[in-house]
Amino acid sequence: MSNIIKRSITGILYAGLIVASAYLNFYFFSFIIFLMSILTIYEFQKLILKKDIIQYLIVSFLFLLFSLTKVEKEVINTILFISLLSNFIILFWLFNFIKEKKFIKSIIMYSYPILGCFFIITIPYLDQSYEPTLICFVYAINWINNSFAYIIGKNFGKNKLLKKVSPNKSWEGFFGGVLFSVIFSFIFFRFEVGVDFFKVICLSLSIPVMATLGDLVQSKIKREAGLKDSGTLLPGHGGFFDRMDSIIFVAPWAYLVLNEF
Repeated sequence: MSNIIKRSITGILYAGLIVASAYLNFYFFSFIIFLMSILTIYEFQKLILKKDIIQYLIVSFLFLLFSLTKVEKEVINTILFISLLSNFIILFWLFNFIKEKKFIKSIIMYSYPILGCFFIITIPYLDQSYEPTLICFVYAINWINNSFAYIIGKNFGKNKLLKKVSPNKSWEGFFGGVLFSVIFSFIFFRFEVGVDFFKVICLSLSIPVMATLGDLVQSKIKREAGLKDSGTLLPGHGGFFDRMDSIIFVAPWAYLVLNEF
């Protein structure tokens, strides 16, 4: 079986599980994302060659807290601030403006990917009501961006985006992903996804940017580890960390757009 067929089948099953769980109910959706988060953290720890039970405890606590209790918005906003600030610092590391490895490693360990995974389950909640369409919309734009960036970059990519980190990513692929994200966002908006026009525009433009940055951050982590994939659990995609890298960076920003703008 060719890699493109394996990649397509795995992608469909992965997407189908997330969408089906979201529409079934919040608790099942939260459980599925929790399992994927645990596997992502497991693969992440293998990459950096460090076992740390604290990461599992933090992500378990956050998921249980949000799933079983009514968390005040001020608490979520504090966690959001920490997540966005951490991601901003990580971007400085990505572009070599910060080279203090011990400091960056601590931020990566205890903020990314823990808080990124956590904010995935907060996205469907808008004004204290569960709206599965919201998370499906965010995931759909993320998948469309990733798919078209890959297709266009593979066939037409000539100008490298960040060659030293990810030699296969190109500016052509990036702008192709943005273009199709915007197009499909308008299509989804026509089907009343429950998001106003301004937020649709913000998400359609920002999700491709955040998804690409998330991919690049993970690529740098893998490059420093000397590995191509984070795992082998998902045929054609590598591991769960390979599949979750973009949504981890997207989720905090998507929550901000949907709840604060």
